Amino acid sequence: MNALYTTYRPRTFEEVVGQKPIVSTLEHAITSKKIGHAYLFCGTRGTGKTTCARLFAKALLCERGLGNLPCGSCEACESIARSAHPDVFELDAASRTGVDNVRAEIIDHIKYAPIQGAFKVYIIDEVHMLTTAAFNALLKTLEEPPAYVVFILCTTDPQKIPATILSRVMRFDFHNLSLEDIRTQLAHVCEKEGFKAESQALTKIASHARGAMRDALALLEQASVYAGGVIREDLVSELLGELSEQSVYASAKALAQGDALSLFSEIDAAVSRGYDLVQLASDLALLLRDVYVVTMAQANAGTRGDASTVAALLKSGAALADLEALARAFRTPELVSKLLLCLSHGMSELKTAKNKRLSFELTCLELLSLVPKLNAAAVAAPAPVSAAAPIPARTTASAPAPAQKAAPVSAPAPAQTQVSAIS
Repeated sequence: MNALYTTYRPRTFEEVVGQKPIVSTLEHAITSKKIGHAYLFCGTRGTGKTTCARLFAKALLCERGLGNLPCGSCEACESIARSAHPDVFELDAASRTGVDNVRAEIIDHIKYAPIQGAFKVYIIDEVHMLTTAAFNALLKTLEEPPAYVVFILCTTDPQKIPATILSRVMRFDFHNLSLEDIRTQLAHVCEKEGFKAESQALTKIASHARGAMRDALALLEQASVYAGGVIREDLVSELLGELSEQSVYASAKALAQGDALSLFSEIDAAVSRGYDLVQLASDLALLLRDVYVVTMAQANAGTRGDASTVAALLKSGAALADLEALARAFRTPELVSKLLLCLSHGMSELKTAKNKRLSFELTCLELLSLVPKLNAAAVAAPAPVSAAAPIPARTTASAPAPAQKAAPVSAPAPAQTQVSAIS
């Protein structure tokens, strides 16, 4: 049995989700027969880079002929989908990084004509993993390949590709898929597979995928097995190891009150239940982000924006009343922004820390050190207004005392003059 992300891999350009500008450009290039010799597909994992590379290869070798979109069902298209076509070469640069691999698998074989179709297509995945010597060996071939050769380079890190390579390819940047695109596709898969799922559960899965369709489909398959029946939101939360919204809110409330013991108690409860502290930090950051939006809305009340605009910007799922309560506790947007910045730095360290609990607790201590200082300043701000009057009086009263003491100090000067006169 194939995985869901393999079963529902797009077989034609019409089935590609969320990459409309790229798909339209490739379709126009195919139908107008304006085929480039080298392409670079960039983007994060699970956004469709290798899938579109295979679809482009299908368009070049489909039995419909050049100038038509691939049918996805002929022998050539089926063999490409199975990675069995003799004229399509899929190379993994992560395991073939050296110059010898490039020479043996590309340069030495590129001079031979295609076996079945009109083109030879080289799909090089994770191309940024090639060494500098391998890139240099590929450079001349990439610049002036035979007319029947098309290169499609795929990478998740285009910054590591030499500029000499980038200048010789046509670049396409694949963006992360939207939450709605992923949720719609998940609902379609559930309908096809006979899964029963709550809408909130699909939304949570789509949110956790962070723009990667492959991750979303893999998680949906795992959730369907775990649920055994209806895929509910609470089951998905358990599967993902997420804390409840109440626990995250309690952590933010303890932070707003400067209550270190309560905050550490929430951390201890999360660890004892086996929850991921990285996820807790991420959820807390998302909640504070929404609190910042609410504090800004309160600060700009009556000047711009409305309730619907604010609601559209909120992403944590917390109730608006809870966010407003936290906004009143934190008082100023400046405090929340400093907390977010500090938490962001702490999350970067937390992901690679050996002792994640200690790392997160140290981050929380830094957060707590910010809260009382700014809150104390806000509380103490009105006090000097009423105390301003007595302060100058005290200063004035103490000023004459040093002046009276200063006179005797200078008195000996005339005495010395008299002594000198007598002598």
